[in-house]
Amino acid sequence: MVSTLPPEVVIKLQEKLGKEEAIEFIKALDETIKELSLQRKLELKEELAKELVTKADLKEESAKLMEEIVKVRGEVLELKARFSKLETYVKVLIALFLIAIALYSPVFFELLKLLLKL
Repeated sequence: MVSTLPPEVVIKLQEKLGKEEAIEFIKALDETIKELSLQRKLELKEELAKELVTKADLKEESAKLMEEIVKVRGEVLELKARFSKLETYVKVLIALFLIAIALYSPVFFELLKLLLKL
């Protein structure tokens, strides 16, 4: 028998209750403490299980993150394509502005003639 009580308490119980009754009382007390301890452990285990992240939870979150990453990558590629188009439009506009300047500026036209002679 593993007693949860200190020896002094056991001796006092034996003095007050008698040896046999004290042993029965201590056994009943030990059994009750063991049951309560087991019950509390099970309750704690349940609480921890609710709080802890499981592998399934991690896999689910990982899958969600991967979906988001793929979505963001798609959006980045789309933005790159748009910026590429914008870059082309800007180059075309610059060329059109230069042509407009050349057509409406006699100085630029003369400068161009000089450059083409070289």
